[in-house]
Amino acid sequence: MKYLFFCILGMLVSCTKEKSQSEVIDIGVEIFISNNNGENLLLGSTPNSINPDSIELIYLINGEKFTVYNANMDCPRGVCYLNDSGSERLGVTPNQTESEEYPITYIRWENGDLDTLKCHFVRKDNGTNSSIVCDKVWFNDLLMFPDNAVLGYGRAFKIVK
Repeated sequence: MKYLFFCILGMLVSCTKEKSQSEVIDIGVEIFISNNNGENLLLGSTPNSINPDSIELIYLINGEKFTVYNANMDCPRGVCYLNDSGSERLGVTPNQTESEEYPITYIRWENGDLDTLKCHFVRKDNGTNSSIVCDKVWFNDLLMFPDNAVLGYGRAFKIVK
């Protein structure tokens, strides 16, 4: 009788419907970079062009700086060169740590310049669905998204270097 009870209990537990988990992460930022003459600095033909492979991201987490590198990612340094419609730009994966209200990402350029990217995230988690969406981006304390967004490119803005 004991075994029958455990068999029925086991069947009931195994037949319960599993909750599906879904997670949405929408945090990427795109940056168009030009010089004072309006020339795209991501084109090798532009004087003083920027090599996207030389850019480093540094996350500030709990007061400590961590250089971004994840060998398993397509863009291990968190910076991708984007040119899918003739508009060269950088795709950046910003720091989205939960321990900070406005997580900070430093961008170190090949010439040694250091710029600050600060983001705000809307986080939702109802147990079965969770999401993280970047709704505001500052570049060196200037609100760039959504206020100065490049239309047609999502969370994108233009800077002059």
